[in-house]
Amino acid sequence: MLNDKIRCAVIGVGNMGKNHVRTYMQLQQVELVAVSDKNTELGQKCAQETGVLFYEDYCELIDKAKPDIISICVPTSHHFDVAKKCIENKINVLLEKPIASNITQSLEILDLAEKNNIKLLVGHIERFNPAVIKLKEMIDGNQLGNITAIIARRVGGFPPQIKDANIAIDLAIHDIDIVNFLLDELPSEISVNKQKNHIEQREDSVEFFLKYNKTSAYIQANWITPVKIRKLTITGSEGYLEMDYITQQIEFYKSNYEKFKESYNNFSDYILRFSEPDKFVITVAKKEPLAEEILYLIKCVKNDIKIKNQFAVDALKIVLA
Repeated sequence: MLNDKIRCAVIGVGNMGKNHVRTYMQLQQVELVAVSDKNTELGQKCAQETGVLFYEDYCELIDKAKPDIISICVPTSHHFDVAKKCIENKINVLLEKPIASNITQSLEILDLAEKNNIKLLVGHIERFNPAVIKLKEMIDGNQLGNITAIIARRVGGFPPQIKDANIAIDLAIHDIDIVNFLLDELPSEISVNKQKNHIEQREDSVEFFLKYNKTSAYIQANWITPVKIRKLTITGSEGYLEMDYITQQIEFYKSNYEKFKESYNNFSDYILRFSEPDKFVITVAKKEPLAEEILYLIKCVKNDIKIKNQFAVDALKIVLA
């Protein structure tokens, strides 16, 4: 396996699973060998389009196709059972977020991966977004000074393919994890407001207010906004920035307080100067986060690099608050 292409498979070829299939097909380092889905029509169509084997039963895929890596893209309620089967068969796993439906299952998955000595990566895809990585560099480099507030908005229309998860566990968990990642800490206080607007069975709108050591974070997610928005803003003592997850563009407004403070004669001069920040449009080399995520897992498999997944459990604890 170290010299040959890594054999990969996908269990669950719905909305997200199709993206995994497409990405595997585009990567030179891997060979997609099989797909599985309980929806026979959907699975067979995917297999025919890609020229790989189809198995309705994922257990049969594991036994016969014998892949090196499996992407698990099934509904959240099935994450534990499918992940457990793959791990016990010594197969490396890319498990779509959230890690599981509850904390007990999450911890057992981590324990199984450790005991079976396989590489497990929980797919919090935004961690591999080039704009997020750049943001982390800027914060760690103190370019924004002390971070006082973070606001994240992840809103849009209702996705009919989501049938067993509420808005918090499906969408808000992305930004909760990213805020934890950017600040490198967990919140000390959690307040949440969940609502059912158009769906009786589960919440379709949520707002989280998280209190960190020196930072507050407001996270809004819903399936009721007719416009798709994926943005994050940060206010710091040295500036303000806006990041778009989709375009991967960052607009940074640098405070000029330090630049002009020696010339302040009075409060009016301070207000005038402070209202004229230096604006920078920061561009990053655009990359597909999913491809970067898969390449990272491949690197870890080939080079026996340990993967830490506690962050996935931490994010789940918050959304289940």
